[in-house]
Amino acid sequence: MDKMQCLQSDLRFYRLDPIPHGMKKTSQQLLVGTQEKLARVARHWVAVNSVLPAECPLLLLRGVTLEEVNGLVNGFPALRQQVAAAEAGLKLGRGHYEQRKAVLHRWLRDINIWMRGTYHYTPFFAMVHRVPGRGQGYQHWWNAAIDARAMWRLIVAGAPVLLADGTPRRVQFSDGRTLEQFEEVVEEFEAAWRALYGPKIDLKLARGAVALAHEKGAALLMAYGHGVRARLGNKGRLVRTIPKVWPGRKGA
Repeated sequence: MDKMQCLQSDLRFYRLDPIPHGMKKTSQQLLVGTQEKLARVARHWVAVNSVLPAECPLLLLRGVTLEEVNGLVNGFPALRQQVAAAEAGLKLGRGHYEQRKAVLHRWLRDINIWMRGTYHYTPFFAMVHRVPGRGQGYQHWWNAAIDARAMWRLIVAGAPVLLADGTPRRVQFSDGRTLEQFEEVVEEFEAAWRALYGPKIDLKLARGAVALAHEKGAALLMAYGHGVRARLGNKGRLVRTIPKVWPGRKGA
């Protein structure tokens, strides 16, 4: 057999870009079921190789072999497990963040009540924020927390307090909670937010690996029919039984 027939990557049939570069983004639904489609192609590929010379099996794209396709098929479960693990890690981190937000919410609410009852007619009251809604983003909570902390620090430092009757007030809650305890709450809230960065990146990387595997698989599926016909022609049992991997035009 002519050696050039084995150099499949040089044939025009295989100059295909992977998804999404080679297909419209509106056709991403074609990536559904890539693992199952590749498994059907791999079974058919075994039959095709059985009728080809052992030294020149069917290759696709840049010399992709049947073994590589099987590796891609078998690798999908592990990739999905990585995504599931990353999703679980992010959910756990978000749960911890929401718990710290709930603690901060109670502190900010009590600080506002304390300020209205004790420092309403002082310059400090201008630093009081409305307590953010539980659904609002991190920045709203962080702004309210650092302003409340700064306000309390000024009070503790003995800044002038212009009360109506001039009576000095304590700078802690009636139940004994102090500025130091509030500062710990703020630091724990920020740490919980920072701790989300790693799980978010892990999830993006895991999902990116799955997407890349789908794109590689789709490119191979696009090339498989062309590759078989390039080696076996347009007739014969193996050509007629090439697995159907794309929906028809009307049913797409």
